[in-house]
Amino acid sequence: MLGKNNVYVRPGERERSSGSEKYYVFLPGLKATVVRWMNDQFCIMELVMDENYYRAKDVGGTRMGLYRVEKGRSDAWRSTYVNDGQVKSQSGRVVTVADAKYGTANDAAKFSVPGALEFLGNNTSAVRAGGCDLHFTPGANRLGGLHCYNPLAVNGSRASAVHLARSMESARDIKFVSWVADFGGSAVLTQAMQILVDKGVTLEGHTVYLHRPRTSPAKALRLAHELQLNINKEFADTGFNLRGALSQFSVAGERINNKHDPYDRSFHVKKWLKRIVTVSTPAGVAGAVVAGPTGAMLGGIATVIGGAGAVFALGQSVTKDLRHKLDL
Repeated sequence: MLGKNNVYVRPGERERSSGSEKYYVFLPGLKATVVRWMNDQFCIMELVMDENYYRAKDVGGTRMGLYRVEKGRSDAWRSTYVNDGQVKSQSGRVVTVADAKYGTANDAAKFSVPGALEFLGNNTSAVRAGGCDLHFTPGANRLGGLHCYNPLAVNGSRASAVHLARSMESARDIKFVSWVADFGGSAVLTQAMQILVDKGVTLEGHTVYLHRPRTSPAKALRLAHELQLNINKEFADTGFNLRGALSQFSVAGERINNKHDPYDRSFHVKKWLKRIVTVSTPAGVAGAVVAGPTGAMLGGIATVIGGAGAVFALGQSVTKDLRHKLDL
C-alpha cells in the first residue's frame, strides 16, 4: 500500500471501531477508502465516484495534469498538455499550481502565472521569455476556503494531488525548481507534498511558495521542512486574510528553530508588525494593538522575542509603518 502514487494516507487517522489505519486509493473514476485489519487483510469501506475523472479525459485544454505555458502572439499565456507529466528539465524552472473552477488550462494560466511572477519579484525575465509549467485541476468549484481550511480535508483535489506528486517526484533531480501554488492550488500542492513525505521522497534544492492560499499554510510549511525544500523568509502571501496570517504565525517558532530556514527573530518582528497595520484601518490601529486577534499576535511576538526591548521596538515599528500608511 505504501510507496505507490495512487495511495494516500492521512497520518494518524484510523477507523473508529477497530483502530485500523485508513488508506485512500485512487482508481480510474473511483476513490476507495480502505482499512487494513490486524490480520493484514484489507477491507474496502467506501467507494466514491471521482467527479473530476471524466473531466480529466476531456480535450481542449481541460485535462487534469501538467501543461507547458508560454506567451502567445497576443501576449496571452498559452498552454500545451504534457502527456508524461514531466516538468521541463531546466534549472530554475517554475511550476505554478492553479486553483480549480477555470474552464481551461489557458484560463488557469491567465490568473495563476501572475501569482508566480509576483513570487519571483524582479527576476521574471526567464518566465516571460521561456514560459513555465502549470498544474491544472479541472472542477466546478474552487478548492479550500473558510469552511474547508485544512488542506488534507479537501476532497476535490486528491486525484489532482496524485498527478502533481508524480510530477514533483520525477523532477527531484532538476535543480532549483520553484513550486508556486495560487489560491486553492495550495490544497493540491499540500496534499502532493504529504504523499511525497509518506513515500520518503525529498526535494532538496527546490522551493515552495503559496500565493494567497485558501488553505492553511502551516501544514505546508511543516511538510516543506520534511521534504528538505528551500524556503524563503516570505513563505506565503496571505494578503488581508487574518486567518492565514495567524496560521503562519502558529509555526513561527518552528521556523526560527529550524537552522535551514532563513526566517529569524528580526524578520518575525517586521513581518507581523506589518501584518498588524495591514489588517487594521488607520483609525483602528490603537484598538487593534490592545485587543482582539491582533493583540494575541503581539503577545506571541513578545513571547518569541523576549526581553524588555520588545515593547520599545513594537512602538517604534508601529509608528513608522503608520506614518508611511498615512503619508505623514
